[in-house]
Amino acid sequence: MALALSDVLDDPARVRRVLQDEVFGVTVDDLREPRYGGLVIDLTFAPLPELGVAGYGVERGRVSVRPDGAIYAFPLGPDRTWHHRNPSPLGPRFGKLAGDLCLWYPKDPRALRWEWDDGLEQYVTRVHRHLLFEEYYRREGQWPVEDAPHAEPVNGAHPIRSAFMREEERRWAS
Repeated sequence: MALALSDVLDDPARVRRVLQDEVFGVTVDDLREPRYGGLVIDLTFAPLPELGVAGYGVERGRVSVRPDGAIYAFPLGPDRTWHHRNPSPLGPRFGKLAGDLCLWYPKDPRALRWEWDDGLEQYVTRVHRHLLFEEYYRREGQWPVEDAPHAEPVNGAHPIRSAFMREEERRWAS
């Protein structure tokens, strides 16, 4: 059973157990319950075995869940370049400072976006995958899968370019 928003807000100890026991490569370093409510989860992500052999190291991230269900993921660790990270909410002169990871395009079809019905485990898995993809991008200069477009499309929705992603959209929509 997937961790719903109510599980996250009501039982942080269960969140720790589920993420560490059921999601590959995840260690929960810290859980904090802010005064305003919600939950902040600091995580360490082990590389997939093949990537560890290739020299990828552990990644760290933070997932912040607000009481209203808004959820954000932030990288932790050394200052590095980021391909898919939102600008700082503090303004352009702050660059990426406090900018969350861009995990999907909000207007993508439902099959390509995460929602609470998918469970926190799937969100954390997306964060893990995203951090690995960012390292791949730093090493290779390209995103390892079809890259989601950014900003508003000129007309309608952004096109899904690859046959694989069109098939995935159909599969998940049914």
